[in-house]
Amino acid sequence: MSWIAYYAPGSGLGHLNRGLAVCLALRDAGWEARLLSNSPFARGLAGLARCPVVGMSPEEVESYVARSRPAVLVMDTFAQGLRGERPRARAMVHVARRLLRPVAVEGFDAVIQAEPLEAEQEAGLPAGTVRLPGPIRLAPGRVPTPAPAELEREGLHVVVHAGPEAEVAQLAAMAPEPRAVVRLNYYPACNLLGRAAHVYSGAGYNIMADMLGRENHTAVAFVRRYDDQAGRLRGFFREPGDGTELAARTIAALLP
Repeated sequence: MSWIAYYAPGSGLGHLNRGLAVCLALRDAGWEARLLSNSPFARGLAGLARCPVVGMSPEEVESYVARSRPAVLVMDTFAQGLRGERPRARAMVHVARRLLRPVAVEGFDAVIQAEPLEAEQEAGLPAGTVRLPGPIRLAPGRVPTPAPAELEREGLHVVVHAGPEAEVAQLAAMAPEPRAVVRLNYYPACNLLGRAAHVYSGAGYNIMADMLGRENHTAVAFVRRYDDQAGRLRGFFREPGDGTELAARTIAALLP
């Protein structure tokens, strides 16, 4: 059976959340999709979302792909995943997002531009790149996990951040009472945001997608090794929309 591997490395929830949204859309359409990640949260999400999640280190991915032979390999990686040797499948897809230091994107059968980019990075994308009309996002209720009572109160000022403690403290200092912090104590945060009086967060891809079109959001651009959060604040999608289904269709079109 032809199947799709979505490679989403990282120690947190960022790549994992986006990969899960696409894999669930693919599975809804009848395609077999598995999420590959070294995130410590990967295996827990497998049960919550009823989507196969294979936990592995980046060093194990190449041998896993060679052994299990997916028809399509999607690489949702930062710059280091595009250089030198990388795992190969019959068809390869790259998910392009904002980078502080853009690199040329070469050797892929399809490229999905998942957000607006600076001119230099966009110029490095190949002809035929699929530009999404909105962000890839996990819809509220897609993973229906019950929240603790203290997170379900109306009118909360909610801090949503999985970054370092100092960043969480900075955001919490901005949020008046009644306040709640959603870090790694609840997933997915998108289930709670509709009831929040105001949301305070970094400018990561997922929270910016979740809060797109809402006025009750304060985002702070934190410094990251690869991710360009300041650029995302300057130029994210302007109108509410969703690119998840188009991303899934673009990937599925490469199946034999």
